[in-house]
Amino acid sequence: MIESEDYKEDLIKIARKLERSSQSYPKDENGIPTETYLEYLSLMYDPEIAKLVLHLPVFPKTVSIVKFAKSVGMEKTELMNMVEELTERGFIIKLGKNYAQPMPLFVYDIPFILKKNIEHKDVKKFAELSRKFFVDDKYYNTWQTSKNGTPRFRVLTVSEEVEPQKEIVPIEEVYNIIDKWDDFAIIPCPCRQRTEVEGIRVCKDKYPIHNCTLLGPYAKAVLEMNDPDIKSATREDIKNLTKEAAEIGLVHCTDNRAENTSILCACCECCCGMIGGLTRFDNPRALARANFISKVDEDLCVACGTCLERCKFEAIEINDKAVINPDKCVGCGLCAVTCPEEALSMVRYEREVIPGANS
Repeated sequence: MIESEDYKEDLIKIARKLERSSQSYPKDENGIPTETYLEYLSLMYDPEIAKLVLHLPVFPKTVSIVKFAKSVGMEKTELMNMVEELTERGFIIKLGKNYAQPMPLFVYDIPFILKKNIEHKDVKKFAELSRKFFVDDKYYNTWQTSKNGTPRFRVLTVSEEVEPQKEIVPIEEVYNIIDKWDDFAIIPCPCRQRTEVEGIRVCKDKYPIHNCTLLGPYAKAVLEMNDPDIKSATREDIKNLTKEAAEIGLVHCTDNRAENTSILCACCECCCGMIGGLTRFDNPRALARANFISKVDEDLCVACGTCLERCKFEAIEINDKAVINPDKCVGCGLCAVTCPEEALSMVRYEREVIPGANS
């Protein structure tokens, strides 16, 4: 319960600074941040810190410590010491000598990425509140889909490409995205970590947690937090990680834009806040589908059912042969990766325009 009206107003102002950022914040019908979200923010910022955060731009914009200190009327050393714990926990972003307020992605996920937050006494409360505003306040609609109906995330295809060694590797945009960046950070999947904290993770014995990747400036930001659960990685490391994730049945997703993608996720159907729009919530535009679709070679298919077990979107039926439902297939290609008969492949199927892509 936030008892002080001044403190509550500061938290509202902090939330409203996120209005124009992707994924914004959970709000009521009047555009006011929900009570649950404000309580969540209060776990990050006490009344004194909240007044400081009001002076910060939202990441990826930053302000130097000199300007930050001047704006709040403090000596820079005093200010740096005052916010040190907040930067270590990711509640204030520190990049070199520059500072910023976290963008909505970090606000929602950072309590479940850093080890120091997972071990903190407030982590269960963070998990409970985040699930409440995500589901009950229907933040999932804002999280998954923009105001104009464009999905915020898109599926990346894992297509069947047979090399001389008959190795199946992820292609389409996956490697292209990785090749655009030099800085990579492997992080725990915050969605699986959140359900782990709550003790409700369905995929506990099926999927690992540490196989999502932040890219470019977002990688730099989390690496500066010096958390043992955040690992710096090479480009080749990330390519191997995406290959392994596909083989075990995780769906690759990224920001639904052509340039400056910030994240490469390995998503499960039971925990993921994005895929959940299709598997747990009724949001048909939760994900932009890949511009590929699964195709069955009926001469090779023996109706073994391997693809049926792999598909997370109920897009496959098994009769005498596997049958693909094009309306449900998102083009992830997981069915093709482990088909023992090599009867499945991915074929081009144009249906989504990637925002920012050249026409």
